[in-house]
Amino acid sequence: MEEYYILSRFSYWKYYFLILYYRLNEFAPVVRVWVVFMAICLFTGIGFVLAIQIKATVHVRDSRLTAEAMDKWYDKFITIATEVRTLSLLEIADILKLPKGYKMKPRVCRYIVPVLQEVRHDVESREDLEINKANWLRMLQALKMPLYFEEQVRSKNLKNRVAAFKYVADLDCPLKEAVASRYLFTNDAKLKICARIHAARFGSSYPFKPLDEDPKLVFTEELMVKYHNVLVYRQENNLTMPNFIRWCKREPLNEQLRIFAVNEIRLFRKREDCAELLQMLRQSHDEAFSCAIIRALGELRYIKAEEEFCSRYVSASYTEREVLAEALGAINSGRRDILDFLKDDYLHTTDNVTRMKLLRVIRGYGSDGPAVYESLKAAADSNTIGLFNHIECDLIDSRKYA
Repeated sequence: MEEYYILSRFSYWKYYFLILYYRLNEFAPVVRVWVVFMAICLFTGIGFVLAIQIKATVHVRDSRLTAEAMDKWYDKFITIATEVRTLSLLEIADILKLPKGYKMKPRVCRYIVPVLQEVRHDVESREDLEINKANWLRMLQALKMPLYFEEQVRSKNLKNRVAAFKYVADLDCPLKEAVASRYLFTNDAKLKICARIHAARFGSSYPFKPLDEDPKLVFTEELMVKYHNVLVYRQENNLTMPNFIRWCKREPLNEQLRIFAVNEIRLFRKREDCAELLQMLRQSHDEAFSCAIIRALGELRYIKAEEEFCSRYVSASYTEREVLAEALGAINSGRRDILDFLKDDYLHTTDNVTRMKLLRVIRGYGSDGPAVYESLKAAADSNTIGLFNHIECDLIDSRKYA
């Protein structure tokens, strides 16, 4: 009785591999090494070529589909976004010609996102057009974009998560707080920052929780800019603002966050916090933090801080003295004793940069300042007259061109 053996696919590959292996063994070791090396290079090159070709094909396809989406949706999106009258969801669906019971298709939403970004950029860059926020949010809701972004944020692909948070910020499309809150303390730095910025921008419960509770918070200059933009957005949209003084007192202390909080008090004109800032200044031993408080109290024109400024001035560093002089000039209460203090310090200081700061302050300080400035100029010698000429030069005084 004949026996038949059926070989599997693996057996065939093993057979050809063994033939190649034993053929190579017939050659010298140097030849075998070169054959293996050239084979690796060949397969690697083929892999690179295929990867580039696939990437180029995907790019061409995405460009074509995005262009088609632009032709189909752009004018409709512009019409809805700039409509003065608030439209209902049914009216928006009718303008967009969405079928009844429209369901979100991720592939379609993917190519709608660039169109929405282009529409928002074009409208915001034109002075004759303005976005109707109610219509904009309802249009996103009709297109099921919030649901699409939520699915992208929950996806396993880290790149998709980060991109989804960025698109949400660009399109002003809020997500559910629970979606972003799960990534507030994740290990990935990019995803964590995106989630925190989103929570701070759109959150209704306390949205700045990480700034209070993260003991390892690294508050970089990039984060300062992002959080400032978030705070501007919240103020423009009448959302609750944080307690900046709370950030100055958090434990453990974070000097960069404290400086940011003081600067925000200054920029948002929170005069009710001046008393506590003055108390912090009296207890502060950090130069950068002290300078931030001095600058804030000066620009907010907190007159009660003048006494503290004068008492700190004698023992302050050159950097802090310059800030103190500018702050006294910003408050500009017109007190004669303060003017005499500035004059006396000008006569005794040896640093020309500090002298110029003091002269600028004296020149514009109250009603007696110009007269004191002229008396100092009349008594100036050949070594100091250049300071007065420098201050009075119109080309150098950039404030006239601000």
